[in-house]
Amino acid sequence: MTGLRRKSRRIGCNVSFLGGGAATNLSGRITDLSGTGLFLITNRLIPVGKQVHLEFELRTGKVEAVGEVRWVDKGPPVAGLGIRFLRLSAASARAIDEAVAAC
Repeated sequence: MTGLRRKSRRIGCNVSFLGGGAATNLSGRITDLSGTGLFLITNRLIPVGKQVHLEFELRTGKVEAVGEVRWVDKGPPVAGLGIRFLRLSAASARAIDEAVAAC
């Protein structure tokens, strides 16, 4: 995805992630975050369109959301998932917005 298509400010980060959803256990590291989604480095690649439950901790608070896999990077150098937030609580959105604003 090119920078021209992005509408939200993104930050680089290094946050541990454990989550998934029904029969989908994911773990990895979030390396890119915005108010609309994230990039997760993981060895478990799941199909585009699949919804996943997201839980992770930022310095600004805990984030709980439902996201949808929008794209898959099979690597190298890294494999991972581009995930767009579908449902995000007000507290989770605030934690992300504050983390992005702090950078």
